[in-house]
Amino acid sequence: MNIIIDTNVIVAALIQRGIVRELVVGRPGVFMTPEACVREVWENRGDWNRKKVPEALVKEALDFLTDEFVTVVPRSAYREAEKEAATLIHDPDDVPVVALALAVDNEGIWTFNTKDFFRSRSVVQVPDSAHRGGQGALVRSVKRCSR
Repeated sequence: MNIIIDTNVIVAALIQRGIVRELVVGRPGVFMTPEACVREVWENRGDWNRKKVPEALVKEALDFLTDEFVTVVPRSAYREAEKEAATLIHDPDDVPVVALALAVDNEGIWTFNTKDFFRSRSVVQVPDSAHRGGQGALVRSVKRCSR
C-alpha cells in the first residue's frame, strides 16, 4: 500500500504526539512524499516551529522521519507528470504531490489542506468523511483527466 502525504502531514507528525505521528511511524514504508515536500517542510520551519526547537534537533527529527518511515521520492520519478498535475490543481505547491499520485500506484493523498483538492473535485474524489473535518482527509483516487 502506498499513501502519498502532503507537507502538512509531515509537519503534524513532527510537531506533536498524536494520531498523525502514530499512523506514520506505525507503518514504515506505507507513506511516501515528493522530495519537494521535504524541502518545503525545512524551508518553512520558522513558520511551524513555534516552540523554537533548535534547528539541529528539527533536522535530526525530519531526517529520522524520512529515513525510517516515509519514502522520499525524487523528482525524476514524477517529473513527467508535473505538466498534467499543474492543470489539475490550483496551488503550485501541490503540483509535486499530484504529480507523484499520477506517476505511481497509490491509495490516495493524505492532506490537511483539502481546500485546494476540493476545488478540483472533477479530478479528485474526496470521501464524505473528509467534508466533516476531523484529523484531516485522505483524498483518494486521483484520476487522470486524459482517461
